[in-house]
Amino acid sequence: MTSHAAPPDGGAAAVEHAAVFGGSGAGLCAPVLPRIAAGAEGGRRVTVAVGDRLREALREALRARLPEPLLRRVRFADRAEYYDAPGRTVGALHRLAVEAGGAGALFVGEPAPPSGTRLERDQWRRMEAAVHRALAGDRLAVLCLHDTSALDPAALRGALEAHPLLLAQGGVRPNPSHRTAEEAAGAAAPPVPPPADPVLTMDIRPDLPSVREEAVGLAEAAGLPQGRRSDLLVAVNELAANVLEHGAGKGTVTLWREGGRLVCEVLDGSAALDDPLVGFRPADGLGGRGYGLWITRQVCDFLEVLPGPDGTRMRAHFRI
Repeated sequence: MTSHAAPPDGGAAAVEHAAVFGGSGAGLCAPVLPRIAAGAEGGRRVTVAVGDRLREALREALRARLPEPLLRRVRFADRAEYYDAPGRTVGALHRLAVEAGGAGALFVGEPAPPSGTRLERDQWRRMEAAVHRALAGDRLAVLCLHDTSALDPAALRGALEAHPLLLAQGGVRPNPSHRTAEEAAGAAAPPVPPPADPVLTMDIRPDLPSVREEAVGLAEAAGLPQGRRSDLLVAVNELAANVLEHGAGKGTVTLWREGGRLVCEVLDGSAALDDPLVGFRPADGLGGRGYGLWITRQVCDFLEVLPGPDGTRMRAHFRI
């Protein structure tokens, strides 16, 4: 089954997704200060989630620019609240827009410099490339601040390619280096690595309660902490339901530990999903298969959708 999610109105994305690049705190703050001030003055829901250094610099600059009543309209959030996992980042941005209503929302964020495994870097890059289309229809502006002194050349190139717009002191302009989510997914797609040993496997059956019960037993045997078993249960239920309702009608669930994570792979033998936005778009809840993947992205830390000749492998990763 091939799935392509489209913007709700079938047209261009309404989300403004712009990158700001600078080698100092002042260089990063200067372009966004007018936008934050205008957002507060215009009644937009303004959220700033940046590192400690930039937070203090922005606070001081805004105190000199805005009266106290307007300054209180700007919420300074913990960066980890919005950059915990790619799917949850998109979910949090969507909630900001929904809660803001007609006034719209402005989010100023500072993604952490890429680190960790290839999987983690790739997942965050894919999310950045998908944001403006995944949230099409939301009244939302997302301004991403990137400290060039903290980025290696590969990370800098990835950040540049992920954003359709650039924001500098002269204003917003189109980004000629931007690559679409499809281009990013195609360039980043590695061979599907085999599971690590040992593995625990079960078949997907129409009796979903029994599938969930067996999955919890496998998670316990694999050493998944109690606090994350409910997340795994939700993911297995949604992914297995997708296989039964929209896929081949049969498949397998396989669990193994790898690099400090528990990996839960659901194999669907039907035709491969090939939409890089699948599971990132909340509007998919109106259209079947994407709804289960949206929920799964909220409860797991990383979700790989890996098409192949034998169908689609959906790998949900849970930090242990």
